[in-house]
Amino acid sequence: MEVPTDLEWELLIVNNNSTDHTNRVTEDYLDRLPLRREFEPQPGLANARNRAIDVAKGEYIVWTDDDVVVEPGWLTAYVEAFRSWPDAVVFGGRITPRYEPPVVPWVAESEELLGGPFAIRDFGEEVQRLCIAEDRIPYGANFALRAAEQRNFKYDPNLGLAPNRTRYGDEVEVLTRLLGSGATGYWIPEAAVEHCIGRDRQTVHYVAAHYKGWGQTCAYLNEGIAEAPLLFGVPRRIWPRLILWWLLYRLSSPVSPARVWVKYLKAYYYNKGVLEYWRKPQVERYLPDRISSVTGSLQDVDQQRYKPLCE
Repeated sequence: MEVPTDLEWELLIVNNNSTDHTNRVTEDYLDRLPLRREFEPQPGLANARNRAIDVAKGEYIVWTDDDVVVEPGWLTAYVEAFRSWPDAVVFGGRITPRYEPPVVPWVAESEELLGGPFAIRDFGEEVQRLCIAEDRIPYGANFALRAAEQRNFKYDPNLGLAPNRTRYGDEVEVLTRLLGSGATGYWIPEAAVEHCIGRDRQTVHYVAAHYKGWGQTCAYLNEGIAEAPLLFGVPRRIWPRLILWWLLYRLSSPVSPARVWVKYLKAYYYNKGVLEYWRKPQVERYLPDRISSVTGSLQDVDQQRYKPLCE
């Protein structure tokens, strides 16, 4: 990675109570990188992010994940953007998949439908304004925020991946609130990373689990809206949708192109996630410390009012 010579920076790694060899690996880089390690005992991606916010020293926080490869000019592109638009708060860059070969054929055929599971984000080669209405919002593997605003917009601990809970959108929820508050942001195409997609992710099981998690996420975000009438404890409109999408998926998957049956798979498991969320005891699904401000009616998987969060 290329680093501007006049830049003072730090690489902050948050160990979220891991049980692997994270500490041993990072020790090997202490004398080669401006590396600082922090420990967050409370499991959950949002908790790890909030720990980083509390201890970060920089004027900007550039976020990435542990399963990406950054392009050589990644950090330089962000630094140039910070200097070019000092009044902007939000920045985001390209995320492209790096598949472990050989790529599963149906994954390659339906890639345009798998932007969520594989965190694919590409808004083109030109710098442009970020926009909620056009779903031009970065994803968690590659974005940056000005630290002053980031400290005022922390991540909801009830969102994001955590042990025994599959929810997403902790970063998109924050970005949506920030941009909705009037903050400006820019798409920086040169700030690019590759997201490593192993063979274990090139499976129907992985894609299904992702969309089921999104269904649960959107049900959580929208539970404050009156959901009536209910049937067996679940919004009544979910049942016919679940049956319809299941039939279409089962009938099409043996005979149709992947771009057809993957669309039905997404819709079925999304609605299944909504159903499973509502079937949980209320004490398990609704926590008093929820801080999300996103509301809206829960609609079809491709017609969400809050599309950046609930797609």
